[in-house]
Amino acid sequence: MAALQTAFAYVGIGVVAYYISLIITFIYDVFVRTGIKLEKFGAGKGAWAVVTGCTDGLGREAALELARKGFNMLLLSRSQEKLDSMAEEVRKLGVETRVLAVDFGKMTEDKWQQVGQEMQAVRVGVLMNNVGVSYDYPMHVEEVQEQTVNSLVELNMRAMIKMTQLVLPQMKERKSGLILNSGSFAALVPSPFLSIYSGTKGFVKYFSQSLAAEVAPYGVVVEHLQTYFVCSRMSKTRRPTFLIPMPKPYIKSVFAKIGVEGGSSEPYTSIPFFSHALMAFVSERIVPKQLAINYNHSLLSGLRKRALKKIQMQKEQN
Repeated sequence: MAALQTAFAYVGIGVVAYYISLIITFIYDVFVRTGIKLEKFGAGKGAWAVVTGCTDGLGREAALELARKGFNMLLLSRSQEKLDSMAEEVRKLGVETRVLAVDFGKMTEDKWQQVGQEMQAVRVGVLMNNVGVSYDYPMHVEEVQEQTVNSLVELNMRAMIKMTQLVLPQMKERKSGLILNSGSFAALVPSPFLSIYSGTKGFVKYFSQSLAAEVAPYGVVVEHLQTYFVCSRMSKTRRPTFLIPMPKPYIKSVFAKIGVEGGSSEPYTSIPFFSHALMAFVSERIVPKQLAINYNHSLLSGLRKRALKKIQMQKEQN
């Protein structure tokens, strides 16, 4: 009996020590550890950064921050008017800027060839695959219209694949490059009522991790950015909270922590912003996955009911 008690005591000590080490690592990653410097990828040395979906939210702030760091910018988004306005703002930061109006939901082979020619004409140091789409509101999978399904596949998955295929040859040849793929907490915890969106973001995660291991021997860094809500048009959130920051501070944390896991336990994944990192740390290491899914079910079910009620009220008013 004494031997058994001693064994349990050692097991308990080991478990406590394990969690203490996790907490220490978390604090070090989020508050102390610095990421890979952007100079490694050509910042201030004539290299270009390519950002998709760059005229709003995270894409806009990412483009501005990369320009501040000294990258010339190739900006891709749907609206020519917004691109021209964005380009004017970026040029004020003292870098060269090119724009190309691209609707990633309606791409043709000719249009992809045009995108490829633009990228081959410059030395790309950074590619940020940011363009994406979600639902208008949480809904049952059978309610999602075919047009929305196509948009989810084209913008969240195919655009990322094609852009990556176009830029990798020159990055591998130079043995240098950074590819950032915008992910979501919907790939951290499966999201009922956002099942197709959650599935596409799961694809982003596993594609990024697989590719990162594949191209690491060539000096190319691929990072999956796992993001909770940030104030933007897509998230339909305008006021910042502890858990939901404005795009600018979030993006600053991203580029300060390249290669740092932050709150993530996943390889080649970064959750750099403190509140997001804390949520991920708790979700991955403490809360059972089924409990987290149940919480998402309750949360998104409530959002769905409120959205349907709002739609019904608008119909009655009309």
